[in-house]
Parts: sequence; C-alpha cells; structure tokens
Amino acid sequence: MVKSMHLCNPALVLRLTLLSLLLLTGQQVAHAKEVVMLTADPIDQQGQPLPMELASKLFDFIAREENLQIQQQRSPWPRAMRAAENGEGVLYGVSKTREREKIFHFSLPVQSKYMFLVTRSDAQFPFNTMADLKGKTIGIQRGFSYGDQFDALKDNLFKVEVDNHAPLSRIYKLLFRRMDAGLFSALRKDPRFLERRLQALRDDNEGGNSTFADVRLTVLPKPLLIDTTHFAVRADKDDGIIDKLNVAILKARKAGLIEEFH
Repeated sequence: MVKSMHLCNPALVLRLTLLSLLLLTGQQVAHAKEVVMLTADPIDQQGQPLPMELASKLFDFIAREENLQIQQQRSPWPRAMRAAENGEGVLYGVSKTREREKIFHFSLPVQSKYMFLVTRSDAQFPFNTMADLKGKTIGIQRGFSYGDQFDALKDNLFKVEVDNHAPLSRIYKLLFRRMDAGLFSALRKDPRFLERRLQALRDDNEGGNSTFADVRLTVLPKPLLIDTTHFAVRADKDDGIIDKLNVAILKARKAGLIEEFH
C-alpha cells in the first residue's frame, strides 16, 4: 500500500522523469562525435576578430541535428587550409577546384559567392571574358582560389598582386595604380551593394580626408566567377562526417537557415 502511494505521488513522478531526461541528455552528449571545424579568422581594420554569425548559427544547428560536438578553430586562411590538408579537421567555406578534389571530400554547397572586379572609377575597362584581362595586374587575396580557369591563366595572360585578407590594402593599391583591378567577394549579385560596402570602408578609414577624394571605386557589372563554398575533409579522414554534414545542410535549407541551390 505504501509503495503504491509513493508511485502515485506526482512530485516523485516528476523528479524521476527529470532524472531520466538528465541521464538521457548526458548519454547523448557522451556519445556526440567531436569535430574540429577549421575556419578563416576575419578581422577588422584594427586587427580585432569579426563575428561569424552565419557560421556560428549553422554550426549550432548542425551540432544539434547530427549530435556533434563542434570545436571551431579560427586561423588565417592559409593556415586553416594547411591544417585541413594535414587531416586536422573539417574545413568550412572552401571552394572546389580540380586540385583540391584530389585531396578532399566536399559537402553539398553551403553558400554562394560572387567574385567581382573592382577598379578606379576613372580607369574602368570592359570585362566579359578572361581575355579582357590580358596584360593587366589583378589584386587577389593570399591563399584563395578564383576558379581553375583563373588559376591557369594568372602569370600568363595577366599578372597577379597577392595581398593579405584586409580589403583596405587592395583598395589603396588600386588608388595608387599598383593594380588595374582587385578581386572582392560579395554574397549578393548586385554590384552596387559591394560598391557601397567598399566606399564605406574608405570613409571610415579616411575620416573625410583623402588624397583620392575625387576618385570613386567602381565594381564591374559582370562577376568574374560565381562560386559556391563547402565543407571539406581530407579524403582518407572522412569517417562519414561529410554524409552527416550533407544531411544537416539539407535540413538547414529546409529550415531557411541557408539558401537553396539549383
């Protein structure tokens, strides 16, 4: 009789239910697969880390949906790439190339990028094909690929000026005519958005005082490349993580967390 009363005690039932849930959660965490996520380390003009809001939301979603423990490891892109090549983790935000496909397994696309050529407003040139870059010097970011065709033609059809991650460096090399155009990425296909972003960077840096106040930046209307970025892991280190990430990517698209690709 006493045992029956105890079992019907609502407070006791609630405590037992909560204990069961805590034990279950603990078991799930204990069995969660640990994943080192290698990412770029974007910084502002003062060298301070910038937030990676989309990446953080996506990593949280993936960890929750696929029962993973994700440890984000930010570093300059060339270092992140070397770490991925050494099999030290999963690389986030990487483009596919033929050479990289020899080393890595890639996930489904995560994000699209539009690579635009940016010039001085008084030194524009028509751009429709790579042939239009003949004899020119193009500023690029160190450690990044701009497609197999661009990589094959650089230092042959045209020259490249390799630069660091900070966009202001390429902006001022443009203004000082050290290059004919710089390559900049944008998440929107409207070049005006990129133009406004780059001009805002100049304004913030110059504070209204500039030797080049009368020179604007112009984003050429046709993107040099429309690229997609992916997760990637060294092929011999893929223990099923790419399959898990692909499932999570499809769920994230359905949830509206990332865009659809067609």
